[in-house]
Amino acid sequence: MSSETVQLAPERILDTVSGKLSSRILALWLAAILVGAVGFFLNLQEVPQRVWQAVWINFIYFVTIAQAGVIFGAVLVTARGHWGKPFRRVAEAMYGFLPIAVLVFFGMSLGAEHIFPWIGPVEGHINREWLTVDRLFLRNGAILLLFLAGSTVYLRLSIRPDAPLIAERLTGWRRRLMAGLASGWRGDEEEAERSRRILNWLSPVLVVAWVFGFSFLGIDLTMSLIPGFVSVIWGWLFVVAGWLPMLCLLAMLAHRFKKQHDLGDVWGKWEFHDIGKLMFAFTIFWSYMWWSQYLPIWYGNLGRETIFFEQRMEGEFAPLFYAQMALVFAIPFALLLGRRPKMNSRHLSMVAVILLAGFWLERYNAVVPSTWKGEGVPFGLPEITITIGFVGLFGLGYSLVSSLLPKLPIREALIVGERGRGP
Repeated sequence: MSSETVQLAPERILDTVSGKLSSRILALWLAAILVGAVGFFLNLQEVPQRVWQAVWINFIYFVTIAQAGVIFGAVLVTARGHWGKPFRRVAEAMYGFLPIAVLVFFGMSLGAEHIFPWIGPVEGHINREWLTVDRLFLRNGAILLLFLAGSTVYLRLSIRPDAPLIAERLTGWRRRLMAGLASGWRGDEEEAERSRRILNWLSPVLVVAWVFGFSFLGIDLTMSLIPGFVSVIWGWLFVVAGWLPMLCLLAMLAHRFKKQHDLGDVWGKWEFHDIGKLMFAFTIFWSYMWWSQYLPIWYGNLGRETIFFEQRMEGEFAPLFYAQMALVFAIPFALLLGRRPKMNSRHLSMVAVILLAGFWLERYNAVVPSTWKGEGVPFGLPEITITIGFVGLFGLGYSLVSSLLPKLPIREALIVGERGRGP
């Protein structure tokens, strides 16, 4: 990882606190949410299955990215990842979608009959004690609530050392919120030490829980859509398919904020090179795991498992499947080869867009071929409008949290060591 270290004065970091949402950004997100709501309600009676499939796809896509953003900070604390200090706040602000995701998830129970094929009589073995609608939403709702609580505690500890300084730059409810976060202040050094001490044990707990918890989420919400289908690495595929898009979104946001706040001396070519290496590595890792899943099923001719690939690699869904594999592996692999492409934040953002589109298709292909009962490939206005609505929800949640925070940490929890050199 990069070895360059740049220290900024707190005043310059605090200048990156927006303290508000611009009217243009707020109007954009609200318009997107309105488009999604109109698309949802106008199509709910006519094509309910397409509507709920679109909700399912986008919930899975965005909630995994949002949780991975919080986990990014926790991974840096756990691994003493000093190279990533400048990017922590940009990633942690993705927390803003998690409260929205919990509400959306429980609302999704209204459309369960259009998604889960195991609700009625089906061929193939399923565990009827495990797969019931009530139990599925209860256990996965509990998982999401626990992660919301754990992420809230983590974010509070991460931000608290900076809270008094941030509060001075805010007004209204934002100032009251940040001042409340700094209540009972013990002094700068003691607060930084206390946050660092607690985060040192909370972060690895959160990371391990994320791997197991979101693996369960993926098994229940996607793998169960083919009764009897079993993949022992499905959970890992599901988790990494949230982690890699998060890295892509992080690269895009850092590129934007670098220009907006003139932070080229902090987010330089070596910092983007580090993100690019992670994007490249996890592109290969996800593809390797997917191939490791496919190969033994193919050469073993495992009848219960081959149906998953038959639904996607043959017939009407085949073009979408091969487009997915091109977008999540072949094209990014070629565009990220070598050092120079990874150092260019604009180029990295372009590759990030390709990967984000590819993993949206991956979520689509994980859900729709298993559940669709109609003719043709269901892709049109219902899917597009609802996706736009989710973009609006994610963008609004992110913008609200981001408006509270500077784009860089001031009193870093990783206080020992330099970026790229470790403690």
